[in-house]
Amino acid sequence: MDDASPTDLQSPDFIDDPYSFYRKLRDIGRPHWAGHVDRTGTKGIWLITRYQDVARVLRDTQDVSKDVSRLIPAGQVTAFDRMLLNLDPPEHTQLRAVIAPLFSVTQVARLEALIEGIVESLLREMETRAETDFVADFAVPLPIRVVADIIGVPREDMPLLKKWTDDLITGLDSGRDNDSERERVAASMRGMTRYLSDLVDSGIHPDGSLLDHVSEIRLKDGWPTTDDTLSLCLLMVLAGHETTVNLLGNGLLLLLQNPEQLEKLRNNPGLTRSAVDEMLRCESPLQRGTYRITQVPYKVGGVTLEVGQQISAVIGSANRDEHQFPDPDVFDIQRSPNNHLAFGKGIHKCLGEKLARAEARIAFTRLLERFPDIELLEPKPRWQEKTLFRGLKSLKVRMSA
Repeated sequence: MDDASPTDLQSPDFIDDPYSFYRKLRDIGRPHWAGHVDRTGTKGIWLITRYQDVARVLRDTQDVSKDVSRLIPAGQVTAFDRMLLNLDPPEHTQLRAVIAPLFSVTQVARLEALIEGIVESLLREMETRAETDFVADFAVPLPIRVVADIIGVPREDMPLLKKWTDDLITGLDSGRDNDSERERVAASMRGMTRYLSDLVDSGIHPDGSLLDHVSEIRLKDGWPTTDDTLSLCLLMVLAGHETTVNLLGNGLLLLLQNPEQLEKLRNNPGLTRSAVDEMLRCESPLQRGTYRITQVPYKVGGVTLEVGQQISAVIGSANRDEHQFPDPDVFDIQRSPNNHLAFGKGIHKCLGEKLARAEARIAFTRLLERFPDIELLEPKPRWQEKTLFRGLKSLKVRMSA
């Protein structure tokens, strides 16, 4: 395992349990090279696995850059490449300021009523079934409907956006890079770009939505551009959906795999906030931070990386680092302190953190109130074949009201 090749990231063993792989890399101490070929022309990425090193990389805006577009040939840069996640200051600062008001404490409080209504509706539907797939019937539709409301996308169009999003997420995943995947990603990027561009240009947007908010600013200031607006929509669909789906599915699985912790949470709903933090730490929805590029010779783990190389902060490893978290493989909903890195660090820390927490808190509170008995029907989890994100294909359960 010390000389693990890129194929290890695609192996069933890694998909089932990346954490033993991460542990060995942390023990080695130095960054791990995983080769791949992508549009940037770089030949691979350095995986950074220790908590302190990951936290440093996530905060660093001087010696590493997130602007991957500078490595992409002219004419091939897409709105995805210019997404907020892939920008450096001052562009990042300016564009983040545009979208930040939509995730203020006040706005998230307003959205909680929407979330409550969606959760109640989904739970009522689940109550009519003897068995249910929690991922397909709850974890997927909840954030889809919330994101649709925030952007201003008709709910009936969200399954199409989800399909495109799934393809784009695969394109981010160097562990699954191949010609057929790249072709599918390109087709989905074209489809999603056309759809969102038409929506942006229509000028008909729900009050208070992202599209309405940005349109008002553009009328006043002549900015953000259509491409900027498109990139914000892409960010919302990508970051606002996949990670929350994974948090919900992974979180319920952890509770069902640890019945004593589930019982503790049932008896004390006041632990829900800390339980959500432990879900985020223990099965991080985003396993690796999106790529950064070294701007100077970059020393980490006793190795000096060359200028212009890609590095990726392995959040899933950092959140299981035994030097930061006692008994890191134990799921403990009362863990304190719990300084996990699931939402990142520094200027690129997840803008939707409050929203994701609200969705999970409301979802698990209402779920455990309505269903006093939840039985796991699949003892072996079925994980998606993704390495950048970690989420379940399905979670078959029986619920008794």
